[in-house]
Amino acid sequence: MTNSIINQHSDGYVQAGALKLHYEQWGNGPKTVVALHGTSLHGKVWYWLAQALPREYRLIGLDQRSHGDSDRAKPGEYTVDHYCADLEAFADAMKLDHFSIVGSSLGSRVALLYAAKHPERVDSLGLLDLSFEMPTAASEHMVHAHVTRPRTFANFEEAVAFSKTLPQRLRFTDEIHRLTLEGDLQKHADGTLEWRYEKDAAIETLRCAARDMWDSVRAVRAPTTILRGADSDVLIPSTVERLKKEFKGVRIVDVPNAGHSIWGDNPEFTANALVEMLDSVGEPA
Repeated sequence: MTNSIINQHSDGYVQAGALKLHYEQWGNGPKTVVALHGTSLHGKVWYWLAQALPREYRLIGLDQRSHGDSDRAKPGEYTVDHYCADLEAFADAMKLDHFSIVGSSLGSRVALLYAAKHPERVDSLGLLDLSFEMPTAASEHMVHAHVTRPRTFANFEEAVAFSKTLPQRLRFTDEIHRLTLEGDLQKHADGTLEWRYEKDAAIETLRCAARDMWDSVRAVRAPTTILRGADSDVLIPSTVERLKKEFKGVRIVDVPNAGHSIWGDNPEFTANALVEMLDSVGEPA
């Protein structure tokens, strides 16, 4: 980790269309990676990838609309097309001509659509538990978790105790719970802690997650690695088999001891697989 970019951290804002978007950044090397989080998360959640990336990288963790410190959008503006338009405006504002994209869950759908629309700008693509064919049972299970979770906590330990009950975090270590919550929560003047995302936005995003994106799959030209949680209920076997047939040059890897939240369930395996993908850019196939 001594050669990693984890301690080279900064953040900033850019105006991207109608919204001001916030981002976290680690490193300032020539190889840029834009990382897109899943529903209810934030750009800070990519700290584990920053721990693994060497100094030739620049990792940008974007707070997507209505998440983290980015502006909130209106109801009805949470399709993958809306999120992708944000990424397009963000990349232009940041003057990113060539970069790799890593996306988890919601972020995987956004990354897929962007790479299909802008093949000339994407160097490589890493998709964590790609979710555009998410079964309704899985998305409604996540919706229920958002509907029922408390909005605020009296203190950090109360938040940790609750985090350990969340279905998507049952495999997290105590350290991962705490590191993730440091980005999940904002502190108010009275000491209470509140989630840094809009609940209604998360619910709407999940309920319009499933859609036909096979045209996008066929349009991608960047070298692509799909990481699937070995026990995921989101990226199901039938979708995996079709991806093998229709995704040109894709590499699909099962992440052991992981469900849908592979970045928290098995961050070391996930990070190593992504670094291998990123380091191979420009090498002969």
